[in-house]
Amino acid sequence: MYRKILFLLLSTAFTTSFAAGPKWAKQATKCMLTLQAIQQRGDTLSANAFFTDEDGSLVAPFKPIQNARSAWVTDASGNRFEVNRILGFNSTYDVVRLHADMGKKKSVTLPIATTQPTKGQAVYLMPQANTDEITQVERAGDYGYYTLQSLANPSAAGTPVINADGQIVAILQAPVSAAKAPNYALDIRLAQSLSIRAIDANHNDLRQCGIPKQLPADEAQATSFLYLSNSLDAPMRQAYADQFIQMFPQSITGYVQKAEAQALNRQYAQSFQTYDEGIRQKTGQDDEILYSRSRVIYNNVLQNPQEVPENWTLQQALTDIEEAKAVNPLPLYSIHEANIRYALKQYAEAYDIYMGITRTPMRSPELFLYAWQCKQAMGADKQDLLALNDSAVAFFSKPYPTEAAPYLLLRSQTLQELGRVREAINDLNDYEHLAPNQVTAKFYYQREQLEVQTRMYAPAVNDIQRAIQLQPDEPLLHAELSALLFRLRDLDGAINASKRAISLDDAFPDAHRLLGVCLREKGDKAGARKHLQRAVELGDAMAKDILEKL
Repeated sequence: MYRKILFLLLSTAFTTSFAAGPKWAKQATKCMLTLQAIQQRGDTLSANAFFTDEDGSLVAPFKPIQNARSAWVTDASGNRFEVNRILGFNSTYDVVRLHADMGKKKSVTLPIATTQPTKGQAVYLMPQANTDEITQVERAGDYGYYTLQSLANPSAAGTPVINADGQIVAILQAPVSAAKAPNYALDIRLAQSLSIRAIDANHNDLRQCGIPKQLPADEAQATSFLYLSNSLDAPMRQAYADQFIQMFPQSITGYVQKAEAQALNRQYAQSFQTYDEGIRQKTGQDDEILYSRSRVIYNNVLQNPQEVPENWTLQQALTDIEEAKAVNPLPLYSIHEANIRYALKQYAEAYDIYMGITRTPMRSPELFLYAWQCKQAMGADKQDLLALNDSAVAFFSKPYPTEAAPYLLLRSQTLQELGRVREAINDLNDYEHLAPNQVTAKFYYQREQLEVQTRMYAPAVNDIQRAIQLQPDEPLLHAELSALLFRLRDLDGAINASKRAISLDDAFPDAHRLLGVCLREKGDKAGARKHLQRAVELGDAMAKDILEKL
């Protein structure tokens, strides 16, 4: 009798204790969150999430964040906190670490388990703290991946899996598509290990996400992250620069990156102030800040002259680079100074600087090109220009590499002006071989003109035909072919080419004159007279003389 009563009392106590749930259940409920993520296309995706420390760190499924432009979490009491950082992510396991702006609040969480649970171990699933069991333990790198006894419930994905001691051991995964699939859970230690690396700056999986990532704690890694983020839009670059400045206020990198991003976003006054703020830090690297500001001002004055403020001038750019050189006289700074002086039309000064740098380890063919431009603007003798062309080409040996192409093209131009036509053609031939994808109809037309001057008629025909292939609707090219074929006494070909030119532009007097001359040679005086008269009507004086003699 007494034993029966005792059994009933124990049974009642157990039932009451189970109904109340584990002592940590109330705390677990407080750490759970609802994540809302606004997608780039405007819709909202929701998911479960939960805090993992008191400072606002949380874990959640990755997919809602992947294309989000903003996100926030709401706790069990209805408090809303904006997600302001991505701390780490793993798209393969569909998990992301985030940080929410808690203001002055502390987030509520349970402790994180430091050891991996074992097969057969009892665990609890939220939000009701239902009991479950781990039926299988697999590996996910250095961590665990668990199969649970319970069947998967899509609405539970992203909730914590908790052991009997009230420690979070895993995050529940989204179920597979198969019906009656078991629950799977990912070791919480894997989620906690996630962090942002430098190579994640422009990661494909987060290319469309508008939530900034947390910069790496290591300054070298954070610096690499900043440089790799230069392909992002200006607001995102500026956000990363602000974060970098906060983390490393004595490094110039953040100030330079922020100022450049502001200038890119046409925030010119703010950009100037950011540069000044960096200079005030007295990092000992003022030359780099001044060089950056000089370069940004120079580029914007040339590209956006109507937009920049009054203090953004080439003279300000020159002053900055001169101050930078006073701190550290690098050849790179001298090149930039010469570029500014060229833009200011101080050609002699720019030329002297360029040529001075050719006597340093930074000697390059580009420097001779820049010096050539200065000399040309000064009206220098063609032989002096050719000497600079030759110095640039001399950097390369035959067979020429692709890099030599622009210098050969420029030398060809100078050779043409000196009347050294065959040498000019040779440079054009080399250029065509080095840059076959950059040659145009204009290139072939110009080379054909040179070939005609030297009576290289066969190559001239080939070149004008190539030009026509590239630009078949240009009447001038067909007229040029007609004139060339007439010179070679291919009258039928010349007639067809001039007719094609006329079909493209009936008001082209040269084409009518060429056709008239060809028809005259064929004995068709009526046809010749008709087209010569049309050329005269279009103002062709040469056609008038020919018509009078017909």
